[in-house]
Amino acid sequence: MEKKYFLTFLLLFSFALVFGQKTGIKGIAKDATTKESLIGANIIYAPGKGVVTDIDGGFFIELPNGEYDLTISYVGYKTINKKVKVQGKIESLNLDMSTTTLTEVQVVSDMAKTRETPVAFTSVLPARLNEDLASRDIPMALNSTPGVYATQQGGGDGDARITIRGFNQRNVAVMIDGIPVNDMENGWVYWSNWFGLDQVTRNIQVQRGLGASKIAIPSIGGTMNIITSGIEAKKEINFKQDVTGDGLYRTSIGATTGKMKSGFAITAAGSFKTGDGYVDNTQSQGWFYYLKIDKSLGKHLISLSAMGAPQWHNQRSYKSGIATFSKSFAKENGVPDSIANLYSERGLNYNSNWGYIQRVENLADTVNTPKESLAECQNYFHKPQFSLRDFWNISDKVYMSNIVYMSIGNGGGTGSAVGTKTGVPSSSTATLDPMDGLVNFQTIYESNMFNPYNINPSVSTTDHWTGGILRSSINNHRWIGFLSTTNYKINPEFNFSGGIDLRDYKGQHYREIYDMLGGDYFMDNSDKTRAGSFTTDPKTMVRYKGDKIAYNNDGLVRWGGLFTQLEWKHGSISAFLNLSASYTGYQRIDYFKNKDIVIGDVVFEQAVGYGDILFYDGTNTMTFNSGNDGKDKMFTIGDTTFVVNINGPKKDTVSMVNPTQYNIDSKEARYATTDWKWILGYTIKGGLNYNINEHQNAFINLGYLSKAPRFNNVFDNNNHLTRDIANELVQAIELGYSINYPKVAINVNAYYTNWKNKPADFLTSITINEEKFNVNINGMDAIHKGIETDIAYKINKKIETQLSVSIGDWKWNSKDTVEIYDDNQNYIQSVSFDAKGVHVGDAAQTQVSASLRYQIYKGLYVKFSGTYYGRHYSNFDPLSLTGVNAGRESWKIPDYYIIDALAGYRFKISKLNMDFKLNLLNALDEVYISDATNNDSYIQYPSNDFDAKSASVFFGMGRRLSASLSVKF
Repeated sequence: MEKKYFLTFLLLFSFALVFGQKTGIKGIAKDATTKESLIGANIIYAPGKGVVTDIDGGFFIELPNGEYDLTISYVGYKTINKKVKVQGKIESLNLDMSTTTLTEVQVVSDMAKTRETPVAFTSVLPARLNEDLASRDIPMALNSTPGVYATQQGGGDGDARITIRGFNQRNVAVMIDGIPVNDMENGWVYWSNWFGLDQVTRNIQVQRGLGASKIAIPSIGGTMNIITSGIEAKKEINFKQDVTGDGLYRTSIGATTGKMKSGFAITAAGSFKTGDGYVDNTQSQGWFYYLKIDKSLGKHLISLSAMGAPQWHNQRSYKSGIATFSKSFAKENGVPDSIANLYSERGLNYNSNWGYIQRVENLADTVNTPKESLAECQNYFHKPQFSLRDFWNISDKVYMSNIVYMSIGNGGGTGSAVGTKTGVPSSSTATLDPMDGLVNFQTIYESNMFNPYNINPSVSTTDHWTGGILRSSINNHRWIGFLSTTNYKINPEFNFSGGIDLRDYKGQHYREIYDMLGGDYFMDNSDKTRAGSFTTDPKTMVRYKGDKIAYNNDGLVRWGGLFTQLEWKHGSISAFLNLSASYTGYQRIDYFKNKDIVIGDVVFEQAVGYGDILFYDGTNTMTFNSGNDGKDKMFTIGDTTFVVNINGPKKDTVSMVNPTQYNIDSKEARYATTDWKWILGYTIKGGLNYNINEHQNAFINLGYLSKAPRFNNVFDNNNHLTRDIANELVQAIELGYSINYPKVAINVNAYYTNWKNKPADFLTSITINEEKFNVNINGMDAIHKGIETDIAYKINKKIETQLSVSIGDWKWNSKDTVEIYDDNQNYIQSVSFDAKGVHVGDAAQTQVSASLRYQIYKGLYVKFSGTYYGRHYSNFDPLSLTGVNAGRESWKIPDYYIIDALAGYRFKISKLNMDFKLNLLNALDEVYISDATNNDSYIQYPSNDFDAKSASVFFGMGRRLSASLSVKF
């Protein structure tokens, strides 16, 4: 009987399973290139019956068992016809839709494709960017990407930096819609200039290593391709409000028409932010605007775009000793109590680059006059970028893209400058008040305003010269470029592309007086075309607010590039071979040095300054120098001119018969200008991908890069070519293996990069007999090798996990001898250093990142992510590795980890799509150091012991809360 009941129950249970289980088809429609979800794609399973994809590109159709002919269509994409058999379960489909023609993204931006392009890459789509960014700079959302290390440095809004595989962002190519944006002189990327870009980003693809870019770009560490929205976007209006616990408020609005019947599509966006900053006195304010107008015109797609982000933000520019921020942390990490106790603890948010000031008319007013806060270091800049594009679908096999672009940058950054009564430049370091550790602006102001010793009767009997000011270092630029790419599909297996890359750049660099701090004028003798002798003509050194001081020069860069690439795809194998070359020209013009005299083909470099006279008889020259405190004499007897030069205690008299005279006002005079220095660079790289089966693939890529040194490593500050100029040489090889299943994806890759002739980022200063000399270190070698893996596992419909591990072994591989010369190119001495085997600093060589995302129910999720950082060595000066310190490791930053807690809820009210997000960054309030410099001589109690007490640091940010609400319709 029991057996009968059991069989009956089993039969009924089986029927329940069969009839109770849903059957049908589900899936996600994505762009085959960008992997971006396609919203509103049509999924038709029978005449007049179907659904459209949701905001995630997903769909579900409940259907009985049977065979169905699906038709998937989307505007601008090839229609997919697919036969699907439903048999007792829900069938899953991943629909990668290709555009009807090659898109500009594919042709110009060199986006890598899964299981096809043999490079290591990670794509960050808008959904993930929206979840992880949490009102930060874009690089901060990439820390979970293998090999990527990003920090906020001093904590200023927009001051983030990024390294990939140990290479800083001077060696990471950043491109926006295929246009390179790295500074043409120093290679840096200033993220404050790109505030708001997240609002219109379709995709960020981070390619590690030499990457898949066809053009010659500085992608030693990797490439960041940022793709913005355009004609492919769906008609939409959106509004978003962000707010953070440290007082940041950001309001954003955007709209796109989608492609209209007229062939036009317009995308516009704008944003405004204002914030107090997490670090003390790092207030900020910024705007963002974006406009793109696309027009389909026959076989052409014309696109006109403009974007920019005018902003200002206060900064924490200088690191400090560890005990300045926290004595307990300093002591726990190796700073002796005797040293730590010397410091006044200021707190983790301490910023030394500001202070208070009362701008009173007399000293008695300080009682009733309120104090105003004043930033010593403030960055202000506006870098609009404009582009006009023509994407021409010539035929089914030939496509051409032509881009003309222009970038105009205006702005700079403030800081302190200390002058002298005689106009000789002095320190640029402000004096700090020992009580609160802030800049003592009040003492400077009162000295400038009221000190009788600040009156120089030879200039004015009433006005005060100012000993301390705020100056602004201006870095304007004008950049025009043309990028043309042609793609030719030879046959189904071979594809050929090539093009040209032309750029013309002018950077203007000078300092100007920003704030007199109570004084009437400033003395500066830096401009040799205006400033005479203090003894004989002191008024020529007088400078007022807005006047240029210290330096004034232009950096000119011209770039011509050719590139070609052959791609082959046959069955399970795909490969590419890329050849590119660039010819880079540099020229420097200095407006503060003595002027050149150009007579025919003869150039007398920096021959005359203010009041000077150059005499030339066609063969020989002699110079009368008026600036030698009036001691030099000049006189004429008959047709002979005599010049008496005072050199030390002796008089040197020279003469010339019937010479021609030249001065700074002669038509033959020009500002000190170098010849053009042209340097050839090239890249050879290739790779092969093999799809082992439908779930596994392996790849290899290798390359050789010869890269022209940057402008700053070609000319010094005196218009002289630096010595031993040599191209950077990079040899790289990478292996990768991937597994892709619906629920799990695993990527593993190993890399080896040999970097030779690596130049220093800036000229290094060395002191010999109390005199400073600038040294260009141009010839260090380094080996960067490591292994990276990332794993994504979808446990079920609700739970997803990700894990990424990066283990690097980055070491310097060179020792060298640097020859030191003075400003007149006279040899001083040689200094040897040995960095062989020393770990590369400035980024964590071990990173482990993990995340867990739980979809509680439709639209509601929580996400926890954590990242561990280890083996992070502080940045160091190679010239410190001399003598007994040869080959010595720099101080290693304590390991740390950060855990973030994120949550979001997406819901609908009527026709409004709402999206609320709540983010808790550094949820455990971990105290950690994110940036450090070894043996920093600028800390309060400096030493050269390669340890914690010798280092200057920035602490990372503590626990922070942010929230946002967006509305789309």
